[in-house]
Amino acid sequence: MKETPIFEEVFTRVLKLPGFWIKILIGGLLSFVPIVNLLAFGYLFRVSGAVRNSGELSMPEWDDWKNLFIDGLKFAVVWLAYWLLPLLLAGAISSVIGTVGLGAVSYVLLSISFFLTPILFSSALYRYTTRGDFKVLLDVALIVRMSYMQFPRMLIPALVIGGIFAICGPLYGFAFFFSFVILVSYTALTLRSLEQSHAVAL
Repeated sequence: MKETPIFEEVFTRVLKLPGFWIKILIGGLLSFVPIVNLLAFGYLFRVSGAVRNSGELSMPEWDDWKNLFIDGLKFAVVWLAYWLLPLLLAGAISSVIGTVGLGAVSYVLLSISFFLTPILFSSALYRYTTRGDFKVLLDVALIVRMSYMQFPRMLIPALVIGGIFAICGPLYGFAFFFSFVILVSYTALTLRSLEQSHAVAL
């Protein structure tokens, strides 16, 4: 896929991949259980890497469970550093702002952080799957620039992901796994397209 991917088209194509719903069912169930959910993380890591390497959407088989767990640990490091940590920092800052009577500002800041962290995380994950070295995660400035490059394309995906989490509620395991499959697939295609069109390595 050389042209810039369109989110709506990618979303539809992912849903039509062979065995998609069975694989989502497995991943969603695994996502409910602490520690075991690292297998789901590992699957998402493989999805991102496969799309990044081939430029084609795919849903790998659920196999090689030992290495799947190891891949899950890699995914978890990126997720903790570029999703959870930014949210926790934003939450802490929002709490401080709220205590001084600026509740509206606090709410806006927290809302923006929920919107921006998927973009930041997807850039960091792509960077890591490209290089395979945790040291690349220390180049925060580059990852922020990557996020800025894809920001316009990520507006709709970020809103969709937020909507899925808001609607699903108690089914958070399925919401998490389903939305992340879409997210990592789309962002891997998008950043790969940017690499090819600008002839640069991200």
